Amino acid sequence: MMFEEDRTSVPRAYTALPDGPDHPDPVDDLKRSIEWCHAQADGNLRAIGIQIGSRFDLKDEPLLEALVRGGATVYPDARGKVVRLPTGPVLAYRPLPQTLWQIEEHRGPSAIAAVGITGPSHFRETFMSTTSAGAQPWVSAYNPKHLGGPEIEAKSPVVSDPVIWEALKTFTNMINSSTGLSHSSDRSSVTEGLTKLKAAGHYFCPDDLLAGALRLNWKGSAAVELRELALEINAGKQKRFRKMLRTDIVEVWRAEASAATQPDH
Repeated sequence: MMFEEDRTSVPRAYTALPDGPDHPDPVDDLKRSIEWCHAQADGNLRAIGIQIGSRFDLKDEPLLEALVRGGATVYPDARGKVVRLPTGPVLAYRPLPQTLWQIEEHRGPSAIAAVGITGPSHFRETFMSTTSAGAQPWVSAYNPKHLGGPEIEAKSPVVSDPVIWEALKTFTNMINSSTGLSHSSDRSSVTEGLTKLKAAGHYFCPDDLLAGALRLNWKGSAAVELRELALEINAGKQKRFRKMLRTDIVEVWRAEASAATQPDH
């Protein structure tokens, strides 16, 4: 993304919530996550931040309380929003997917451990739902270290259709990182591109586009905007746009896709 510091190589790790009673105790997963953050902070507990929904949640986790007593700083949500994070490692406790996207909006943390996230299998086994990807786009984007709980599949390639991947790279080079899709011309270009891809028979999964955008170093909010736009287009909503791309842009992407391969993890 234009003018954006590359954050894709920042160390990341996760534990996943159990799908059922047969998985090991999540307390052990939390312990491993704390140890991982401790190592990322070179042993300095004061450098670690705990991102959590509310300070009251600490009462249910003695290990987190001990971490705070050792010097770690708590960064609670402010009305559901992540407003501050440390420059050192951050341990995100039970973050919702939308919390993870907000964490990726911040460019400060030196490492990110997400404790107790969910993937498709959690929703399938717990809620009999096959429509929610949970935090899988985040896992696919960054391939974080698995520290405990069921392993969430990291899709590889992140975007299955290489033509869609080439389009996403084009969008990445066009968009201003400070404004994302909120700028009318950038949004119009992406809308035009997605609309032409759909008309040409190329299916795009909104969650995979989110993962691909994160992989290409988009800020969290911009990646979410892309996912929401793709959802609307897939649903058949007619989106207005100014014609800004070349008329044969899909053929250009097809040619680029045939000459290149998407990088693996």
